[in-house]
Amino acid sequence: MRSSLAKLAVMVLVVAFVAVPAFSSRTASEPVTPVEEKDWTILMYWDADNSLEFCTEFAMTTWQSAMVSDEHVNLIALVDLLSVNGTWIYSFGDGSYEMVAEWPEMNTSDASVLKTFIMFGLDMYPAEKTLLVMQDHGYSWRGLCVDDTNGGGIMLIEDLRAALDDVKVARGVPIDIIALDACSMSTLEVAYELRDVVSYFTASQVVVPYDGLPYDMIITSLMDDPTVSPEALATSMVDMYMEYYSSKTLYEHIYPYDQDFVAFSAFNESKVGAAGERFIELTAVLEPLVVEYAAEIKAARDAANTGIWANIGGWEYLADVCTFFEGMKGLDPALDTSIDAFLVAFDASLLSEGHSEVLGDLPQGAVIHFPPCLALYDSVSWWWAKQFVYNDIGLDLVDDSRWYQCLMEYYFSEPGEQSRPNK
Repeated sequence: MRSSLAKLAVMVLVVAFVAVPAFSSRTASEPVTPVEEKDWTILMYWDADNSLEFCTEFAMTTWQSAMVSDEHVNLIALVDLLSVNGTWIYSFGDGSYEMVAEWPEMNTSDASVLKTFIMFGLDMYPAEKTLLVMQDHGYSWRGLCVDDTNGGGIMLIEDLRAALDDVKVARGVPIDIIALDACSMSTLEVAYELRDVVSYFTASQVVVPYDGLPYDMIITSLMDDPTVSPEALATSMVDMYMEYYSSKTLYEHIYPYDQDFVAFSAFNESKVGAAGERFIELTAVLEPLVVEYAAEIKAARDAANTGIWANIGGWEYLADVCTFFEGMKGLDPALDTSIDAFLVAFDASLLSEGHSEVLGDLPQGAVIHFPPCLALYDSVSWWWAKQFVYNDIGLDLVDDSRWYQCLMEYYFSEPGEQSRPNK
């Protein structure tokens, strides 16, 4: 999730803007006429039905100013707010925007709402290529998009995958790029889960600042070159992200400060499956070695922990997956072979990765869930997290691999007896 330390005064000031969403003369009864197919459609799924509502004005103003033309690019946004009931669809272009549909209050943590929006957007605003952006709090392998009006639930990754699979079946092709504008979503679990339903995956390993993605840069780049390929755009989004957060003066930010611990990655999902297969094989080799090398695994995990740089409020435990396995090289010849095979496959799937200098060599593209002890694995320290059980949440990578079993071997040297190095 983005940092929850939003200043109340700021929220009060902007609610006056975002809480009155009727920005055009179009009424809900007027049908939307499909436009001619363009090069790109950008679909903004803007779940602000929570503490991030105050970011909406900044985002919509940015989209408006960047969309100087809609000749080749559509920008369609679903906006759900906390302070007022309703859900609104906007179309941006020619330096302005209009409301094209008004829906009743929707639960934007429900993947069926996402699917409805995607199908509406692509039916009414067809394009050769599609960029889907999902903005909100992120909860790593658990999911994203919390909706406080509708119970405070989140969209599970399994449900996100199912919705995108339905879209793929209906359209015959997957979404080209999905950009998760939410904290700590660049995980091996998420990338693997979405391997068959999107072509390219972009997200951050760590905290995402309030501004979110560098929207002005992304939209402007599409204005300048609407023929750009999805792979080239996904790759360049990493460079844009790093450039945008490189300075507090060159670009306008919600809060004018240098963000010193950002990271962003882009993956070719057609190759993530192979990386996942190598990971599955690696965990089978690792499992019988865990108890013997528990101390070495602990050291490798501690060195790879991205949480030391503040992610998800400091309570999530995410190890950079490549740094972690590289730290275990030399323990066992068969393990070394499996680690090398995974690292080669992972590198082939990674289009680009960028991170702040202060992070050193730690981030290498994706993290994986690795709490330091059983109590934190079971989330006994926070009531909210108890409802999300890592080994029972439907993640393909967990179900297909022995990673959960490796974790249990790490936490217990024998059934019912916790390992000494991890207390």
